[in-house]
Amino acid sequence: MLQEKTINEELLEQSREALKNAGNRNIEIAGSASEEMRIVYEADDFSVSASGKNLRLGIRTLQDHRLGFVSTNSTSNAAIAEAVEESYSMARLSPPSEHYGFAEPGPNHVAGQEFINEDSQLPHMSEQELVDVADRVIAAARNDPRIRLDRVEVALVRDTRSLLNSHGIELSMRRSYVTWSAMGMARDGEQVTSFDYDGGVAFRIPEIEERIQTSMGRFRESVLGSLNPRPGRSYQGPVLLHPSLVRQFLLGTIAYNANGKNQQDGVSTWNGKQGSPVTSPGINIYEDPLDASRPETFLPFDREGLLTGKHSLVEDGKLSFTGHNIYSARRAGEKPTGNASGGASGTPGVGFTNVKIELDGLETEALESLMKRLNHGLLIKRFSGNADPSSGHFSGVAKNSYWIENGSIAHPVQEIMVAGNLFQLMQQLVAGTDIDYEIMGGSRAPYLIVDGLNVTAG
Repeated sequence: MLQEKTINEELLEQSREALKNAGNRNIEIAGSASEEMRIVYEADDFSVSASGKNLRLGIRTLQDHRLGFVSTNSTSNAAIAEAVEESYSMARLSPPSEHYGFAEPGPNHVAGQEFINEDSQLPHMSEQELVDVADRVIAAARNDPRIRLDRVEVALVRDTRSLLNSHGIELSMRRSYVTWSAMGMARDGEQVTSFDYDGGVAFRIPEIEERIQTSMGRFRESVLGSLNPRPGRSYQGPVLLHPSLVRQFLLGTIAYNANGKNQQDGVSTWNGKQGSPVTSPGINIYEDPLDASRPETFLPFDREGLLTGKHSLVEDGKLSFTGHNIYSARRAGEKPTGNASGGASGTPGVGFTNVKIELDGLETEALESLMKRLNHGLLIKRFSGNADPSSGHFSGVAKNSYWIENGSIAHPVQEIMVAGNLFQLMQQLVAGTDIDYEIMGGSRAPYLIVDGLNVTAG
């Protein structure tokens, strides 16, 4: 059973201690803490481990427009006081910038507000109950004798994060969940697939069984579906992207380039392109960190203590939003957007949470109809290689993928080279499924036909 003071209370106590040591000086304390019990199944044997309270404070200080930062997991009062002074010492040595600053409480800020996402029973699961979950994952993963499991992990996790600063912000959140993953392959005679993996997460005890069956069903389908692969064919043209590739290629590229810091640093070419087309018409892409149906991505406040919100990154195919933290916003002459990212181990970056795509202006249909539309070509599930979101160029190997012939899956395909440009790909979206599909971790996305790829068979 996980022990409790709680870790949230302990984290807040230590953060307040750091705040007290700053006196009337500018300071921000980002805190994180976690504890877990983990079950590992490997080589037909179980092992159990339990972590202590892993607490960390990220202390940012500001003095004469100079910024200092120290991250520490030493949590005695003396160590915290020393870390605070070390951060101010670092600030005195750093170059000044008028763009540095800490968050001010907004009209909806409630000092001391705690956001809680916990099943009342889940944090108190016993070791045996967690082993039972592992048994269920194993049984669901290998209910076909051709499946060989290499490793299964199940963990009961409680984590918390907090943000305090000298301007009066004090916010915290805590959550508890069970997470699991399975890695393995399939073997049929002399045929052996490459390793594959899948997993899931549950925040409520009644959800665990259904989510195990869903995630391990995907795992079985993937490894068994990779048996007896045959060569594909070389061509240039459309492919069908699996939802995991839609998230990696499309949503990942959008999030990288709609990042204000990346635009200012010159690693994104989208600076000043608000209102310009970046995808095919009719595509809407947004982030929703407050989506209650996705507790694994629920994020009520950002790395700097600003409250988060839903933002439309792309509207009707055009760039409509640029995310900022305080520094990048001031540098751009804009207001921060609540998109400061990161944790207690480093200074804030810029990022997006729970990014989704809607195909409002694109033709959509059932997956079977979408494959008939493609008629023949490659369905890419996994990509291993280089993908540069700055230039858009990508080149690598399609793995765990399938060849479509006469509008249906004909056979798994041997590893095959694919290459193209992500920016061009986003402008050549042909059609998608009329529903989203869940992938590992609970994320969802549609299947998409995209044009303009080079496929090279060995």
